[in-house]
Amino acid sequence: MAQKSPADDITPVTEGIIVPVDKWREIALPPILDGKISLSSWADSIINNVPYDEPDPEYLGRSLLYQTLTAETADKVFEQAGIRKLQEYVPNTPNATSGPIEIRDLYVAKSDQKDGLPTYMILDICHLDLDLTVRVSTGAGQLQAQILRLISFGQWPIRCQITRMDRKDRGDRYLFWLAPADV
Repeated sequence: MAQKSPADDITPVTEGIIVPVDKWREIALPPILDGKISLSSWADSIINNVPYDEPDPEYLGRSLLYQTLTAETADKVFEQAGIRKLQEYVPNTPNATSGPIEIRDLYVAKSDQKDGLPTYMILDICHLDLDLTVRVSTGAGQLQAQILRLISFGQWPIRCQITRMDRKDRGDRYLFWLAPADV
């Protein structure tokens, strides 16, 4: 019989992680997010790479219709939704930042991308210095994990800044990290 080495008993961290679904279900969401996201499904999706079950799959379509129907000018009726990609919004250089922002709304959607996580976020962010609100989308895993966890702590809205790290992803882009607004 071959002798076992200690390395034989090591299991990779990402293999077989169990998300305590009940723990995430017990967390009360802020009213603006209630019914729009599922923390337990979102956590399970980003940790275990399982498909995300959107609580309201028609939300985005209705949101775009609402934007058109509540437009206050003809020019606003002709405007497109204006969802920008976060990758294009924060420059792809080390330590680039969004500046101090407040995340005021969030929707988590099922992603059709072959690579990456099965979810992406649409964030309404307000620039605190400019009082300007923009809507951005991102599938960045670290940002999703940080935002999910901050919500679970009851932090909402989330004052922060989105920064680029000095490490790159497989697509040769500098990774994102959520940092306090006053860094």
